Amino acid sequence: MNETAAIPNIKGYELREAIGRGGMAAVYVGVEVATHEQVAVKVLSAELSTDEEYKARFLKGARLHQSLRHPNVSRVLDYGESTDGCYLVTEFLSGGDLTERLQRGMPLQALVKVIKDMARVLDYAHAVGIIHRDIKPENILFRTDGTAVLTDFGIAEKVSSEPTKTPRGTVVGTPEYMSPEQAAGRPLDGRSDLYSLGVVLYRMLTGDLPFRAETAVSVALKHHQEPIPRLPNYLNAFQPIIDTLLAKRPEQRYDNGEALVEALDALRGSPAMPEATIKTQPISTGEIMAVGGDLLSTLPDTTRQERHTRRRERRRQLRLVAGVLLFTSVAGGGGYFAYEQGWLVPEAVLAQLGMGEDPRLAVAWSEAQSLRQDPNQGLSAIVAGYRRVLAIDNEHQGAQREVASLASDWKQSINEALQQGNLENAQTRLQEASAVFPSDVQWIQLNVELQNRLRAERIMVSAQALLTSNGMSDLPSATAAIQSFQEVLRLAPENQAAQQALNEIAVHYAGLAGSAADAGEVATAINLLERASAANANLTELDDVRRLISQATTAQAAISDLLQQARRYRAENQLIAPPGENAAELYHRVLATDPDNVIATQGLDEVTSQITARVEQLLVTGALDEVSLMVTQAASAGMTEVVINDIRGRLDAEQERLEQVAANLARARQLMAEGYLTAPAENNAVAYLREVQNLDPGNTTAQGLLEQCAQRLAAVAQEAHEFGLFDAAEQYLDLALTITPEMADWVALRDSWEGQAQVAVEGDQS
Repeated sequence: MNETAAIPNIKGYELREAIGRGGMAAVYVGVEVATHEQVAVKVLSAELSTDEEYKARFLKGARLHQSLRHPNVSRVLDYGESTDGCYLVTEFLSGGDLTERLQRGMPLQALVKVIKDMARVLDYAHAVGIIHRDIKPENILFRTDGTAVLTDFGIAEKVSSEPTKTPRGTVVGTPEYMSPEQAAGRPLDGRSDLYSLGVVLYRMLTGDLPFRAETAVSVALKHHQEPIPRLPNYLNAFQPIIDTLLAKRPEQRYDNGEALVEALDALRGSPAMPEATIKTQPISTGEIMAVGGDLLSTLPDTTRQERHTRRRERRRQLRLVAGVLLFTSVAGGGGYFAYEQGWLVPEAVLAQLGMGEDPRLAVAWSEAQSLRQDPNQGLSAIVAGYRRVLAIDNEHQGAQREVASLASDWKQSINEALQQGNLENAQTRLQEASAVFPSDVQWIQLNVELQNRLRAERIMVSAQALLTSNGMSDLPSATAAIQSFQEVLRLAPENQAAQQALNEIAVHYAGLAGSAADAGEVATAINLLERASAANANLTELDDVRRLISQATTAQAAISDLLQQARRYRAENQLIAPPGENAAELYHRVLATDPDNVIATQGLDEVTSQITARVEQLLVTGALDEVSLMVTQAASAGMTEVVINDIRGRLDAEQERLEQVAANLARARQLMAEGYLTAPAENNAVAYLREVQNLDPGNTTAQGLLEQCAQRLAAVAQEAHEFGLFDAAEQYLDLALTITPEMADWVALRDSWEGQAQVAVEGDQS
């Protein structure tokens, strides 16, 4: 079937050619017959148009899209159903998408404006109760006048002013851009869209995704668990914005898009804001001049999947075979034919002609059904059987139905294993399911839950062993156990054993604190009460202990002494160490006894600021071991999870940066040894060395290697010129000058070659 015949027929519109295809729909450029206006028409595939769930989702997205009236939202002109499928008609946007713009190069200020426009349009959508759920560069298009436009509300959700009530476990969207709560199938609000916009901003700034992996499940886990990556040094001004947008918890992000706009506006005019053009197209030999200028070129996204389409129509035309078939013999009542050097029974010949069923299909279907009924067969073997059927007939409804039901049955069995605590069984089944259906995002929530349960189980066993070994009254052991049990509850909130263990620790230390208060040992009581409060701040017995302490005549004096000592510790830079003699622990003791104490609260805020500044200093000097030690010290001193994760995230990002610098230098040396200095475009020594300079400005090793590259290119240029290869000589010398443009000798040599060439031309003309 030719392409013209495959174009759907939508009443009132003349569709001309497909400009995009996906798994669910195709987009065509067309013309509205009545107005002659050029339009874009999105048509749901014929197969999905018969699926009530997909059809309802498509039409729901169209209705929500049409309800929006904003200059940065694409205009919906029409939508409905036709004999060829459900359709959505929008204005035609000829300016390409954000990814394409960045490939050509885009001033940084213009990129910031696009992000601000998207933040404002998201505020508008959220205000009327619509969450987009699929913010990504491909859904940000441009009009001819350069206006950025948000498109594709196909999976948007209409909610009230409260967080969305979408059933837990419903996962739709693009995994690389999903917020942690969206990937885990949790209720969403507008801050999920802002997270996705943060991923867009990160990718546009760096040319790469913040989290990447081979499968959708692995990507989701990274969004859920891994620290926020660091930007290259020249983009440090954007790091606080990225940190806020990509915070794991919604409450730690910007409340709305306008807050993001204000943060971006604050960068305008800042000395830290580079005046540059961002370009995500990889550096090529032809563009080598840009390497040393103000074009910040980033390495390509090597894992971006190409969107291939496969036709779904079956061949139903009779194949004319005049002169090909030769009747040879009839024996035992059965006729045989010779067909293209192979012997086929009549049924097979009819199948080739489209006039009968291929006998291979019946055999494959029978084998697949047998596999399905065998309880000893794994998912991969069963699905492979049905896929053999689909390889013969890709529209076989029975095989399609069975594959879909297998995925559903497997998810149910994994859920049951998780609920029963059979984590090993759940893990085995999930690994097989993810391998068989790697693009199914529904595995994301199951895998997140499984990994959290496995990690929680390991932490639980370790913490219980620690208490059993050292006893609950051992303060360091109890402190470590409290942190471990709290991590278990973060990963598995329903874990009753962890909650019970924390309650037991809280009751134990509340009792010790009460006994110390009765004995008049107020300082000891305050210290013990802080441990009880850390284990369970809501324990009712704590109020009784606080009352006992407050009734002691020396209570206020003890609190005052703690605050004075904490100030001295801060002055001596004993912020979170050594154990028992640091400012953070003393402030926590005060707050355990007097939760509203303003001085202690402010003191902890100052400690946090000082720790952050210290971490930055250590990272600049390369003292990574000291930063790693600070992570442990902060946890021991009772600092919040936010503070600890921030330190760990900065450390991980710096380690990753240094590892990337080392890897790029090693790769550059290898390419230099192999002679790949400026080509091929995506894999040459100069490109890797420039990336090192982006990651580590002033890197002397990279600069030295670049100079070696330039020297080799110049030497090749002179050799080529001696052999009369003048064009090649000029090209190599130009490449050398793009790397080290200040080499006066090379500039003079280039000028002399041009002069010689001009003399030769004039001589030929005369």
